[in-house]
Amino acid sequence: MTYQKLGLKENPFRLTPPLDQSEIIWAGMNEVKTSIENRIKIALLTKASRIVLNWGAYGSGKTHASLYYSKTNRLEEMAKDNNVSPAKSIKITLPRSSNNIVQEFFRSFLGQYSLEDIFLDFKKIKAKFGEDKLNLMINAYSNDKSIEDVLKKLIDIESNTSEDFIKLKNYIYGDSTKGTLTSLGLPLGLNNDEQIANLMAAVISCITHDKEIYSSFIIWLDEFEDIDTVNKNLADRFTTFLRQFIDKTSNNLLLFLNFTQKTFMDMEDLSGYLGEALTSRAKAKIDFANPTLEESIVYIKDLCENELFKIEGKGSPFDNDETIKYVLENIGNLTARKINESFSIIFEMALIMDKEKITTDFIDEIKDEIIAWNN
Repeated sequence: MTYQKLGLKENPFRLTPPLDQSEIIWAGMNEVKTSIENRIKIALLTKASRIVLNWGAYGSGKTHASLYYSKTNRLEEMAKDNNVSPAKSIKITLPRSSNNIVQEFFRSFLGQYSLEDIFLDFKKIKAKFGEDKLNLMINAYSNDKSIEDVLKKLIDIESNTSEDFIKLKNYIYGDSTKGTLTSLGLPLGLNNDEQIANLMAAVISCITHDKEIYSSFIIWLDEFEDIDTVNKNLADRFTTFLRQFIDKTSNNLLLFLNFTQKTFMDMEDLSGYLGEALTSRAKAKIDFANPTLEESIVYIKDLCENELFKIEGKGSPFDNDETIKYVLENIGNLTARKINESFSIIFEMALIMDKEKITTDFIDEIKDEIIAWNN
């Protein structure tokens, strides 16, 4: 049983985010894409660090945007188009399950940008600028003698598979036993939030120095609205940490905060979530507005016509645009997620019923299967 009769290799409408970067594509939503890429272009070409708030309803595409710009080669294309070094982009979901929210965030950071990768990037800096210049960078950006010692220890290690590297990695992850400290010749481990902010800021500042290795470092912090589900003391601690981290990384950091607006919430309510310090720094906003009917049709057609799904030489799975419009007009407020959920069911039913075209008559036959259908 396949989708070949519909001219497709697979169902284009996913209900879960893809893991394979080749399956992460952008469809429709051109206005949002332009807004995001304008912000990224500014980060590629200028130095000042910035916070951008991605604001929209549940299912509006914020998480997908963070995956698209972190997992695909789109940033490489943008860097080439602007004749600059590539940007480094990672996605982190707001930690919610730990009593040490800052440490959990730091571990997520290292999960996306590993110490092995940091080690290799510092080797590139040494090759580009020389060891003396790299040491001067570390001195300038560390804000803490302990962090300075950690990074200088890192650049003295020959291999990221050596015993010393493994010990240093354990130290950074929180191993502060006497044997580890004595072996590395380092003081007590990273034992407060400011030291973690200093370490992250120093690493990012070094690898983006003069925009030679990376032109910008981009962090997408997803599901930030869930900060209100975290214990208030932990939430205050985390927003204070973020403020410290941003202030210490004054150049070449672009932080996207993905924020899903809740019922009856507007922009004026944000300070209750972000705190005044972060709110005052988040001056730019991208509105992930619900797509119009016309934008939704473009989104659906873009997906169906993408080479990842479409069989070459085959026509549209729909008999005409009116069929698409008929569905969209009957599923309520439109979001990318709701469109995906509704059309995924439609395509599954077409597969089961062995259809060659999706028509309005077919939609009427199976509309009870579409959860969002307005009865």
